[in-house]
Amino acid sequence: MKLINTLAFVALAALASCSNGTADQQQSSSQSPSDTTAQTETKKSPISGTVTIAMNGDMMLGSLKPNRLLPENDGKDLLRDSREITRSADVACGNLEGVLADEGSTRKAPGPLSFSFMMPTRYVNHLVDAGYDFMGIANNHIYDFWDAGTQSTIKTLRDAGIGVAGTKDCETSIKEINGVKYGFCAFGHEDYSLKTQDTATVKRIITGLRPQCDILIVCFHGGAEGTGCRHVPHGKEYFHGMDRGDVRQFAHMSIDCGADIVYGHGPHVPRGMELYNDHLIAYSLGNFCTLGMSTAAQTGYAPLLVAKIDGNGKFVEGKIHSFIQGFRIGPRRDANNLVPKDIRSLTLDDFKDNKLDIADDGTIKPKK
Repeated sequence: MKLINTLAFVALAALASCSNGTADQQQSSSQSPSDTTAQTETKKSPISGTVTIAMNGDMMLGSLKPNRLLPENDGKDLLRDSREITRSADVACGNLEGVLADEGSTRKAPGPLSFSFMMPTRYVNHLVDAGYDFMGIANNHIYDFWDAGTQSTIKTLRDAGIGVAGTKDCETSIKEINGVKYGFCAFGHEDYSLKTQDTATVKRIITGLRPQCDILIVCFHGGAEGTGCRHVPHGKEYFHGMDRGDVRQFAHMSIDCGADIVYGHGPHVPRGMELYNDHLIAYSLGNFCTLGMSTAAQTGYAPLLVAKIDGNGKFVEGKIHSFIQGFRIGPRRDANNLVPKDIRSLTLDDFKDNKLDIADDGTIKPKK
């Protein structure tokens, strides 16, 4: 498990391979002493076999403001088809596309491209019930209700026992689950989140987190949006004039600096996957449970990715569980497996040296 003797040596080695980092690594700022421990020495990995990581994209479970849109049965049925998968994984992660708060005013002026989302704080119980361990909040809706909304979200997740990362107030999160320490960090493209474009900060956070955990998970919110943006381009992407990052460069850099697995969201549609230096990258898992957002065409595709990795973070096998979102009812099982077929097609188109085999049923294996 990427073993080294001391944190100082880790920092020097990381800086040699990932330039522009800082020598003084910051301690994880996201967790209370009860769920994270700063280590001065890494210990032998407790992983003798493999672990499974469940990942999905955007989640917005309903909204109180500015427009009230809540699901039936107060949201208890939203994740009914997927919760057993996320519960049974060793660790489960998602992206919270909005704030958890019960009051506040939106910072956005009304308009056709103005969207704000405030989930009731009690809805954190749906995430707990579905077995989520981490939530990324580095996205363009975490500041919809100013800093008060962001802070309410962080507190609500932490109080519920869910690790949170993605802003300057919560750069990283570490949780020990069944004797394995999982490190989690998240990056977006807005100034109020940790940014994929801020190379020095990305390297500092990942290289600093690496020696504190056994498995390091990186998620990111990046890329242009919509059904016309299903492919992963080379170079930077822009949406309405905003720099949305170079997602290929970011994902590769993250793994080069110590990430074991990287997954993205943000385009609101699935994108292809890549095996890079034996580590899995999912460039966009699209929407997953997004009440009130469009579910037309591929925006309704809701992949739930479960990846099995070994103690060195190398991808062993996985599965894309196929779900389709219905309007206001959450992700529902897709018997036709449209989602993995779409991701396979995109993978073949966008990664000519593709090293992954994706079957019709969503099973993923490295090519022999």
